[in-house]
Amino acid sequence: MTGTQSHSTVVGLIAAWALDACSPAERDLVEAHLGGCPACAREAGELREAAADLGGAYLRPPPGRLAGLRAAAAGRRPPATAVPGYAAPYAAQVAALDLLLSGLEPRDWPRIAAYGELSVRDLVVHLAASDGLVAAGLGLTVRPPAVPGETLAARTAAVLHAERGWPVDRVRQSWRAQADALCHALVGQAAPGTVTVTLDRPVPLVDALTARAFETWIHGEDIAAAAGRRPLPPLPEHLHPMADLAARILPHVLFRHVPPPHDRSVRLHLTGDGGGSWTVPLRATVPGRGRPAAVISVDVVEFCRLAGDRRDPARVPVEVRGDTAVARQFLAAVPAMAVVP
Repeated sequence: MTGTQSHSTVVGLIAAWALDACSPAERDLVEAHLGGCPACAREAGELREAAADLGGAYLRPPPGRLAGLRAAAAGRRPPATAVPGYAAPYAAQVAALDLLLSGLEPRDWPRIAAYGELSVRDLVVHLAASDGLVAAGLGLTVRPPAVPGETLAARTAAVLHAERGWPVDRVRQSWRAQADALCHALVGQAAPGTVTVTLDRPVPLVDALTARAFETWIHGEDIAAAAGRRPLPPLPEHLHPMADLAARILPHVLFRHVPPPHDRSVRLHLTGDGGGSWTVPLRATVPGRGRPAAVISVDVVEFCRLAGDRRDPARVPVEVRGDTAVARQFLAAVPAMAVVP
């Protein structure tokens, strides 16, 4: 098995390893890989701590309990589904959220988690509704049936109505089953770069899956906060495509928030593992001319949270060089990318 294959395999096993739910062969594979991969080792350590918090147990179960834990884990939280590389962030966030949901108490599900009105249960339904538009675009059967031209808001309302009165276990299982079916449908896509699905507007399939990973992570953090749990950021290799998608979308919203002239750009440096640098024009149809008007440096995780409208632009720690007014207007516009259901 090559290093790349080993890494891809281990990413899908880390959550199960954290719960001691791997087979002996899988455990040996994970632990051998962790010794040479700092990113996976960090993720594994954080998930191990989270698993202990969620289960109220020691990091290692006492003798004789391992078989029971494996059986319980298999029934409660399937591992990440094998997917093409471009969909790995989505599959990983689905598995991570399912792990979080598996540890919630009944009293946690009605807690308000986002937008001042959506409960934990509502957010899981909303994620299922949004995922359903991608699934329908790939020809999968979704319930209730998707309506041509259906918006994200309308789809969320339809699924909330259809699942009204469902127990939370059924809500969670329905969301996870659809997510797994979506992942399975991605395997063997001959040319994913040519496939388009509709999420309020036509979106390339690769970008749609990255957007679904992004939203699943952000709402996972909403749910963790509502339930008093510690959120875990995605792996760096999963963060980077999310940040890249945000940087590419930004020019489509900036011109509505940053006054003219729009033939300027901002150089965006996202620091930390998974970050990078982008030159972002202030309007998608007008290339920036000359040197960037401002250079902004900000942590990649905090930028992504800002893009998800989970941070106050005025309070995010940043370093700015150049035109500070343009930089402030740029940062104030970033949360406008977030879709409110």
